Amino acid sequence: MAGELLLTILSSVAQQESETISSHVKLGLKIKQQRGELIGYNGCLGYTYNKESKSLSVNEEEAEIVKYIFSRYAQGVGSSIIAKELTNMKYQTPKGLTVWSDSTVRRILKNEKYKGDVLQGKTYTTDPITHKRVVNMGEENMYYIKEHHQAIIEPELFDKVQQILEKRAGSREKGKRKGNYSRKYPFSSRIYCGFCGTVLTRRNWNSGTKNEASVWHCMKFVKRGKTECPKCKAIKETIIENCFLEAYKILCSDKGEIVEKFINRINSVITKNSSDKLIENINVEKQKLNSKMNKLIDLSLDKNS
Repeated sequence: MAGELLLTILSSVAQQESETISSHVKLGLKIKQQRGELIGYNGCLGYTYNKESKSLSVNEEEAEIVKYIFSRYAQGVGSSIIAKELTNMKYQTPKGLTVWSDSTVRRILKNEKYKGDVLQGKTYTTDPITHKRVVNMGEENMYYIKEHHQAIIEPELFDKVQQILEKRAGSREKGKRKGNYSRKYPFSSRIYCGFCGTVLTRRNWNSGTKNEASVWHCMKFVKRGKTECPKCKAIKETIIENCFLEAYKILCSDKGEIVEKFINRINSVITKNSSDKLIENINVEKQKLNSKMNKLIDLSLDKNS
């Protein structure tokens, strides 16, 4: 019993010492993060890290790959297609592999370092004993430093890509995706369930048989079952295509009236915007004149006094 008691006391002391050292290390890391020093840097395609000066310099050869990825994605090309193109071009991934994956492309697209900024504190250690690291969702402080190093991608292009990424990520409900933005098929992300409003997804029935058919089904029904959207039914792709053709024929047959309504609406918007701009300019000039008049009155009063 004396041995077990002594072991318990020594374990408690060791744990307390470990927690104390961990808190000191965390404090030192936070100070370095505030100064903009890179913590836990594992390399970044397009940059070379200088350990002595702790700075990043552009690797021109790799930077061309990064520019290609951003420009292609901004043009509307998906990450999986970009990955195939880079593989065919024999470019190497950040880890030196020859086969690219869409996840690698997306990580590059989301990396703020390419516009010259740095976000410190993306992960943190939860327990000094197990040293387990998790993604920082606001539990610990994060530090964002602008213009930390030379940028490879212009901020405007980077922001545009982030908007496309957010759009394609799909809306979320209770931490789960309701549906992804896709351009794989003509009707992808364009048709929605009439009962719950969730985007429809394309599926294949009886794949590999003579009765194979392509259908579109409610994403909520597919992922969570019939209880989430009990009235939803699968719709054959041929039916949707025929409906689209009929709607297009109606549109073309009455195109004169539709075009006229469109032009009238555009003209009304342009006129309204022009009027609002004119009123705004007049108000600005009015404020300037009032300011000048007040100054003249003040000068006159000072002179007379």
